[in-house]
Amino acid sequence: MATKPIFVIDNGASTSKSRMNTNENIRILPNCIMKSKFYPRRTFIADQIDNECPNKTSLYYQLPFQKGYLVDWNIEKQVWDYLFGKMSFKSTGLLMTEPYMNLNFIRETMDQIFFEEYEVASFARYDPATLSAYQYECDTKSNYVLVVDSGFSFTHIVPFYQGRKILDGMTRIDVGGKLLTNQLKNVITYRQLLVMNETYIINELKENVCFISLDFQDDMKKARLPLSQNPHALDYVLPDYNEIKQGYIQPPSSSSVSISNNIDTTKKNSTKQQQQQQQQVIRMSVERFTIPEILFRPSLIGIDQAGIAESIYNSVEELPEHIRPSLYNNILLIGGNCLFPNFKQRLENELRSMIKDDYPIRITLPEDPITYALNAGVTLTNSSDYANYCVTKREYDEHGVSICHRKFTENY
Repeated sequence: MATKPIFVIDNGASTSKSRMNTNENIRILPNCIMKSKFYPRRTFIADQIDNECPNKTSLYYQLPFQKGYLVDWNIEKQVWDYLFGKMSFKSTGLLMTEPYMNLNFIRETMDQIFFEEYEVASFARYDPATLSAYQYECDTKSNYVLVVDSGFSFTHIVPFYQGRKILDGMTRIDVGGKLLTNQLKNVITYRQLLVMNETYIINELKENVCFISLDFQDDMKKARLPLSQNPHALDYVLPDYNEIKQGYIQPPSSSSVSISNNIDTTKKNSTKQQQQQQQQVIRMSVERFTIPEILFRPSLIGIDQAGIAESIYNSVEELPEHIRPSLYNNILLIGGNCLFPNFKQRLENELRSMIKDDYPIRITLPEDPITYALNAGVTLTNSSDYANYCVTKREYDEHGVSICHRKFTENY
């Protein structure tokens, strides 16, 4: 067990997930700064937007991450300061995730900030797949694991053997949750309603109604049926943050409001009809499954890359034949996009059609793929050999950033 408390942070491009290794309280914050047109003089840091901003329309985002890499340290430090609060790191260590294939100058800057400005007692940084592979191997005792991390900026496919990356099999797909949300904004704006400034609301819409199709052509045929026969059609009522605080789903209804010829229409029905007329409703049908389909077919929007299933196949087939069955039999899914309904089943179906019949397939989808890497980091900090994975303040003072580069690279 760890002799000192360690603060663990999965510092994602979309959200920051954190907890102490001594308790189970997980804190999930937006990793950004936001401004609202309704409060022009106010800057909202992280979850202040949920607690202190009543109206979340037309939010302006300032993100520390761009294209998967940490580029704006001023914004990120404000989020970290808010997250740490009055925490003293004199006797507390820190474990933080970093982007895949991170640039060396970003790594060195991160090491310097935490040792020299925050003065942490110890520090370690590893990408989410490395931590997840560690947890998976502890749970299953398997030497092999293929981690599929589909997050905010990208989707990464990372094979491991005994806790170390097999670099020849690493693959990145330039499709993540941010791209899907932006594509959904484009489609809705073109077809129905101008929502290009409503990232917060459309992201909620995506998470609430979208799903992965198990038979894309069949679902397309169903989506062309009349409204009463279309199983995928639904109406999503947008929040106005006055009467409606949260968007919600309702059965699809005719867009035109019928006017009764009965002069004795009740006041109750009239009031209800007026409320319906004032609601902003987005009709969702084919968009529910064509947007997430980009994960499996990026070519739909002109991205010249293979989808997730094909990329996994290509990644594994690049490796020696004798380890391929073990990788197909130990696939681990992490990241927010894995929460789309049918994601695991679609991936298994496509892989089964590609690989040899005698190769086994076992895909593990954790109960919460978003916090899996965070909890894996906690497991690592509580292990007896964590000292081999981290750099102490004394080691840093003696050797500088070179000790960080050497020690963290050894455990990749």
